[in-house]
Formats: sequence, C-alpha cells, structure tokens
Amino acid sequence: MSETIFERISAYLSKKTAVQRLSEDPALVSELLLLVRLVFADGQKDPAEMNALLHIMQHEFDIKPEELPEVADYLKTYAYETTSTQAAALFNEMVPERRYSLVGHLLTIAKADNEIHPAESALISRVIEQLNVTPEELFERRQNIGQNNN
Repeated sequence: MSETIFERISAYLSKKTAVQRLSEDPALVSELLLLVRLVFADGQKDPAEMNALLHIMQHEFDIKPEELPEVADYLKTYAYETTSTQAAALFNEMVPERRYSLVGHLLTIAKADNEIHPAESALISRVIEQLNVTPEELFERRQNIGQNNN
C-alpha cells in the first residue's frame, strides 16, 4: 500500500536537522568538538584532516554538507564553554565500542595528513587516558576488526 501525501509530508516534517540531533545528544557534540579541536591542534587547518573530519561527519553521523554551517555555529557556541577534558568525560560511562569509535575517529583525522603532530598526539593521549582505554584494548579491537573483514 502506498503512502498518502499526508504521510509523506508528516515524515518529511518529522525529520530532525543535524542541529536538532546535536541539541539532543551531548556525546555527539562532545565528539565533534574533540574532532574539530584535533584538526586545529597543530595550529593549522590541513585540507586532508579537514576532509577526514567532513567524511566522518557525513558518513558516521549523517550530517549533510548543507548542514555544516549551522553545525559549525552550534559547535562554536558549545565549544566556548567546554574543555576537551569535559568533552571526553561524557564518554566515561559509554560502552567500550563507543569509546573505541571516538579514538578511531581521532586517529583517522590525525593520520590523514601522514604526519601526527605532537599537539595532536598530546590531545589523543589525554582523551585515551580520560576514557581509560589501554593501547592493548585498541590493538585487540583492531585485530578483531581485521579478522571480521576477512
């Protein structure tokens, strides 16, 4: 049975914008803040790191390119009051997979320009420490992902 015009209009109007989703998800806001801060950690906005961030935003968080200006404005407002430590602290109670995902996204951005700057390394180290994630856990997760892809 096909949808009525009213059902289609209702479905369209009920879709939330990226900013609405951000306003309801402090962990997502925190992750995006950490990712953006990592892009600028070395004092530059490297195009490869920026592309990696945009790819993550679009493919992992379903933030469309046309929503980016509004998302950036929202993050600027939120970032003014939030430190990286506070942002990472929101992940302490989350399931390990969510914490590993955050670290994976940070590493993806840091490696995008084929150089991990000391400031990027320091930020990632602080986040990993805050999350109580060990290098062994990250290595084991990476091994498991590799085995699942074979």
